[in-house]
Amino acid sequence: MSEIKNLIADKAVTKLQQLVKGAPTCMFATCLGEIPFHVCPMQVQETDYEGRLWFFSGADSTHNSQIETDPRVQLIFANPSDIEFLTVYGTATISQDRELIARLWNKMVEAWFPGGQDDPNLTLICVQPTAAHYWDTENGKLITMAKILTAAATGADMNIGVEGNLEV
Repeated sequence: MSEIKNLIADKAVTKLQQLVKGAPTCMFATCLGEIPFHVCPMQVQETDYEGRLWFFSGADSTHNSQIETDPRVQLIFANPSDIEFLTVYGTATISQDRELIARLWNKMVEAWFPGGQDDPNLTLICVQPTAAHYWDTENGKLITMAKILTAAATGADMNIGVEGNLEV
C-alpha cells in the first residue's frame, strides 16, 4: 500500500522537478485521441518554476505537426533505480524563442541540430501540465525491497511509499 500525498502549487512543482531530474528522458505521447498514440523518447531540458517542461524538437518532426493539430500530450517518466514514476498530461505549445533556445542549448542538442542554435528547424516544445500523478518510495530501492520481504514473511502492512496528484 502507498500513502496518498497530493501536492499543490510550489510543493507540486518542487516534486515534479525532483522526479524529472531523476529521470529526464520520458516517453512523449501525442495524438491522444488515436490508438496507438504516437510515442517517442524525448529529454526534458528544463522544468521551470511554473512546472512547465521544455524540450528541443525539430519543426519538421511528426510530434510538432501533431501538436499543431492536437496540443494534448502525455509524458511518462520512469526511474526504476530509485523506484520513482511520473505521468504528466498537458497542453503543448511550440516556441522559437531564440533567447530561451540559447539558454537551454547544450552539446547533446548539437548532435540532433548540427546547424547550431540558429538552425531554422530548431524549436522548443513547452508542456504545461494539466494533470500529473507520481509514485515514489521515498526510501530508495534497498529499504523498499526490505519492506516488501518483511511484509511477505509477516503479513504486515507494506507501506512502501507515497503517491499522489501534482497540481502545478
